[in-house]
Amino acid sequence: MSGSKKMKRLLPLMISSVVLSAGCSNLMEKRSTATLESINSEMAQSTQVVEQPAAKIPPPEVKAALMPGFQDMGSMGQPRENRFDITVNNVPAREFFMGLVKGTHTNMVVHPSVEGEISLSMKRVTVDEVMETVRRVYGYAYERSSTGYEVLSSELQTRIFAVNYLNVKRVGESQTRVSSGQVSSSESSSDSDDSDSSTSTTSEAVSGSLISTASTADFWTELDLAVRTIVCGGAVGGCGEGRSVVVSPQSGVVVVRARPAQLREVERYLDTSQNVMHRQVILEAKILEVELSDGAQSGINWSALAEQSSRNRSLTIGQTGGGSSIADGSSEIAGNTGVLDPNGLSQVVGTATSAFGGVFSLALSSGDFTAFIELLKSQGDVQVLSSPRVATMNNQKAVIKVGNDEFFVTEIQSDTTSGTGGTTTTPEITLTPFFSGIALDVTPQISADGFVTLHIHPSVSEVTDQTKHITVGGQDQTLPLAFSSVRESDTIIRAQSGQVVVIGGLMKDKTSRDRAATPGLGDLPMVGNLFRHKRDSKQMSELVILLRPMVVKDQKDWIRELQKSQGRFNSFSGEMERRQTRQR
Repeated sequence: MSGSKKMKRLLPLMISSVVLSAGCSNLMEKRSTATLESINSEMAQSTQVVEQPAAKIPPPEVKAALMPGFQDMGSMGQPRENRFDITVNNVPAREFFMGLVKGTHTNMVVHPSVEGEISLSMKRVTVDEVMETVRRVYGYAYERSSTGYEVLSSELQTRIFAVNYLNVKRVGESQTRVSSGQVSSSESSSDSDDSDSSTSTTSEAVSGSLISTASTADFWTELDLAVRTIVCGGAVGGCGEGRSVVVSPQSGVVVVRARPAQLREVERYLDTSQNVMHRQVILEAKILEVELSDGAQSGINWSALAEQSSRNRSLTIGQTGGGSSIADGSSEIAGNTGVLDPNGLSQVVGTATSAFGGVFSLALSSGDFTAFIELLKSQGDVQVLSSPRVATMNNQKAVIKVGNDEFFVTEIQSDTTSGTGGTTTTPEITLTPFFSGIALDVTPQISADGFVTLHIHPSVSEVTDQTKHITVGGQDQTLPLAFSSVRESDTIIRAQSGQVVVIGGLMKDKTSRDRAATPGLGDLPMVGNLFRHKRDSKQMSELVILLRPMVVKDQKDWIRELQKSQGRFNSFSGEMERRQTRQR
């Protein structure tokens, strides 16, 4: 009876808790759905293209009523400049320029200080072509205005240029190290009334290979140096002759006082620099873990993938670094730089990975990740570890890092103090963070023809605890040390915009041990082995990195990428709704 009474008392509480949990679950689902709908709405608004209203065509009766000379003015092109032949010999410059536009509708203004003589002979040219030729050969500066031409003086002039760039200095560095050896040190000291003595001994024996790639982006310092070289000719301590250069990174302004020819060179340099530096690329990567099937334990059969690829997905295969069939096959310890040409089948001999035997590189002409992942499924189970996406500017390092930092003991020191009360030993422990996860840093160089040269450094690391027992100063210390498993590569490749680049060959074997026993009998001494068994299994896996650069040319490219992201987000939200429906 007492048990039934307790159940009756607990039953309302249980029902209320179930209702409360169901209410919380529904509330969380509603909040999650509302958040997804809000994000989807914002992405939809971002991808909308504002269309310009089309020009209205007047009715036929209106067009017929127009004056004949004004009909179809919109279809008329720009008036063509008349071409002519010109031959002059030692003609004063002022007379030459004024006579060049005589009898035409073009205006010409010549500065009073313009002097000199001009000789030339040209056939079928325009006024603009003659002016440009005279400027290039004789150095006469001019400007084209809305009313005609203005021939300027050769004296010093001041121009202000606007440069749109961040006032920042970025320094990046990536390292790939293979090292082994030991470092030990000991230090002792003594102090007395008569003498002081100290002894320090350090021994180091480290061997291995190291690739260190450093990049420094200091745009304004380089711009200042380049402009001063153009204006001053590399003079030390100032330009002289009244010429000067003032660079203000904070306001984005460059003030130059120089001659017209030098001002033209500065203008051309600044225009070219900004066009090159403002190029952008969207980098989309997929880091895959392929658990190899029984028939592919030696690695992914890339030749089979090439045979399975269709006509629209041609594969270009090669090894990046570490020697090749064209060379002698030996690995160069001093890593060199090189590229993998996606349009050619030639091997690349020297790259930044030569010191480590090279990595396998492959170029896929199709820009579809899904198609290549389907090909990989024929080699084993494919798991997507990470799908990072980032946009960066020309020659600017982009870093993506997903994982955790955990501190481990990396150094131990002991301080022993002797006194009247005895000897005291104090340990000093140094902790260092170790990263466990996925890291990818990429530095692109974007050319004008749509090709992208990439420095790629992907890394997948897994750090676990490893307990070590160490005796320091007569005391036993139990220390959690780091046991790191790292798979990384460091290479330089070249790909076309929209082309998928594949880096593979980073293999790993995983050994697992399963134990099964009959309850009670498996733990018996002597005869327990008869009632239990162990099974060791070994699974090979290969890390594959897919990378696709997409050069951004205009606003349509951004909208296209946003639409792709919206499509992926819609599929994700649809999957979330299906899961919630199944849970109900």
